[in-house]
Amino acid sequence: MNVYSELLELLCPRREAGERGVCFGVISGVDPLRLTVGGTELSRGLLWPRGMTFDKRDLGREAALLPLEDGFLLLFEIEGGNP
Repeated sequence: MNVYSELLELLCPRREAGERGVCFGVISGVDPLRLTVGGTELSRGLLWPRGMTFDKRDLGREAALLPLEDGFLLLFEIEGGNP
């Protein structure tokens, strides 16, 4: 049993058999990076593009996440999301 797969299914249910879309989370910590997705705070299994940095100004901002088998890839912050 893969804990991340189970958590992913709870936080981002499949739309159709085998299809998963982008999830959204809120940056809840920056050192270390933490995201809140579906009411659950995550700090493990998070990946982000090289060179992407976070500071306290990013707290509370919404981000798009791509679900992976072992966690989430933070794609980008969402303009016009939750400030």
